[in-house]
Amino acid sequence: MGVAVAERDGDDWRLLFRAIPSLERLRETLEECLHRHTPQRFLVGAGTGAKRLLPRLREWFPDIQWELVEERDTTLQARELYFRYHPPRGWRRLLPKGMRLPPEPYDDYAALALIYRAAGK
Repeated sequence: MGVAVAERDGDDWRLLFRAIPSLERLRETLEECLHRHTPQRFLVGAGTGAKRLLPRLREWFPDIQWELVEERDTTLQARELYFRYHPPRGWRRLLPKGMRLPPEPYDDYAALALIYRAAGK
């Protein structure tokens, strides 16, 4: 799963924090994120994993109001966002856009896609 914090920067967004923690490190990662930043909204993808994750989040952070956001197609959006922040270099830039796959996990960019979706972008 991915974690992201972003803020509006004019018409775009500035990515402030991103991580792909294991479930065992999720609480620690979120605590670090909350310590370093002051998010105004707290989003969770409304996929099947939310049923198991949301009760834990509510237990760990009872004062936070978690919002479910539809996550359909966020993997494709995340791929585009990944390459926006990490443009392909060398021969990889010659590949058609649809054939480009990030060389590392990119769930943090799926979290950013949820932010975009919740903001109506």
